[in-house]
Amino acid sequence: MSETATETVVPAGRTDRPLLFWSLLAIITLAPLPLGCVDAWSWGLLACLVGLLLLLWAGAVASGRQSPAFGMRRVWPVVLLFTLVVLWAWLQTRSFTPAAWHHPLWALADSALTWTLPGSISIDPFQTVSAITRLLTYGGIFWLALQYGRRSSRAHRALVVLTYAGAIYALYGLIMYFLGLELILFFRKTAYVNDLTSTFVNRNSFATFAGLALVCATGLITVTVTKATLVQSSIAESLLRIIEAIAEKGWLLVVCWLTLLLALVLTHSRAGFFSTMLALGAFLVAAGMTRAVDRRLAIGLGGVTAMVLTLFLMFNGQQILVRLLETSVAEEERPLVYERVIAAIADSATIGSGYGTFEEVFRFYRTADILGTYTKAHSVYLENALELGLPAATALYGVLLSLAVICALGIRRRRRDAVYPCVGLAATVLVAVHSTVDFSLQIPAVAALYTFLMGIACAQCWSSRQPEDAW
Repeated sequence: MSETATETVVPAGRTDRPLLFWSLLAIITLAPLPLGCVDAWSWGLLACLVGLLLLLWAGAVASGRQSPAFGMRRVWPVVLLFTLVVLWAWLQTRSFTPAAWHHPLWALADSALTWTLPGSISIDPFQTVSAITRLLTYGGIFWLALQYGRRSSRAHRALVVLTYAGAIYALYGLIMYFLGLELILFFRKTAYVNDLTSTFVNRNSFATFAGLALVCATGLITVTVTKATLVQSSIAESLLRIIEAIAEKGWLLVVCWLTLLLALVLTHSRAGFFSTMLALGAFLVAAGMTRAVDRRLAIGLGGVTAMVLTLFLMFNGQQILVRLLETSVAEEERPLVYERVIAAIADSATIGSGYGTFEEVFRFYRTADILGTYTKAHSVYLENALELGLPAATALYGVLLSLAVICALGIRRRRRDAVYPCVGLAATVLVAVHSTVDFSLQIPAVAALYTFLMGIACAQCWSSRQPEDAW
């Protein structure tokens, strides 16, 4: 697909250099390969590569060889809230803050040692700096995707690549699952041995990743079907055109969609499955509200999706249904964990205990009736409130909300290419819902994919024919 004349016109001498964009896309698609980038070396490499791309972009802009597609004006709420969170997390690591703010463990350490330690709000400044680095990496991914995603043809290609990449990871997981090979790459599984996890350790993390890729595939299929029904005709003729379009151009997307859905079901992740279904529903509702997609078409796609989903659950989803039916809040530990996390939040509700320090803090609050090992709170919202304090955590949640609002406004504003803000809104619904009961958004590969998608979605919330922003 060529980039048409209606795309952004870049002034002479300041040409757009897409190599950085495709390099970023390659990084995003490869990030899940090393176990979802959860190890320090892998997320550290991710941070270094994204930082290098940011430096190259900034150098090109500063030298006048490239102009920014967006300044701060259109996304200032996101930038402001994000900056406040980063600054507060950094302040948590500093020793010049009032001693009364410092974590009580520093005073205990002083009493046990013969020298004075420089205390801080954070119980572990190193972990806080590490968490800040990851957060800045995600911010950098969003910013680069925002700058380079303004061309609709490029946004389309990016969704295609992400759909195919997600389907490849799903296919790998299916092969391992059906062959009974309890391996993740070259490593033997130690958890979720009867569940599909692909290259991720946790089934819920891959469920979120597959769900995001499924949203991308749904968006592309919607575009294909919409183009086939642009000409006014009878229902029979429209159906014939849709079938022809799928057979000629969209069959591979449908195969990817089915592969991703099957893999999602076989993760046996209740929260991942439920949040993805809500995301697909949100996408179809949003698409039906745009001027680009006929509401009858959106309803029809929703009906087909529901039918296929029912078939998959009947033949492959028994374990999800069993887990849903057997779920008992009284028998699960998570309510106990949430109760103790809330107690920890109450002790430092304003200033937090240090971004990225949940594991260190929670060991002082867990009780004997909590038997499992919890390095995460299994609720992103509670964990961030504990680590950052309620004001900063609210600002971080405000970043997600601001992205959703931008996409919602884009859905209302755009006629052409409205599918991209619909994808962004659906992706936000997915991660926002799943984050209530799990930590998938804290997995670097998942967070990188989400922020990349949001950069593309937000970039498409304004017409590419509008002039570039002033800083």
